[in-house]
Amino acid sequence: MTIRILREPVIRPEPVSTPQCSMVVYTAGHDAAWRERWYGQRRPGADPKRCQHDSNVTIDGKPYCRRHAGALALERWLKGDLVEKST
Repeated sequence: MTIRILREPVIRPEPVSTPQCSMVVYTAGHDAAWRERWYGQRRPGADPKRCQHDSNVTIDGKPYCRRHAGALALERWLKGDLVEKST
């Protein structure tokens, strides 16, 4: 009998705990009470008014997830608040 490894096992890094995203989210089609009830049960320690994703970056000292950080950076770029850094 011959045993061959077809694919090496994936070794996943230990998860890193980061703060909740700072973006306040308004859910279309649901009221604030629904959001507080829904997310309050699922993530008891998190603020139900804010995005439920964990943060990846900080902008101006506030943590944001990738989606909201990208939107915020694009908004600032379009306003002219960000300039390209020369290398």
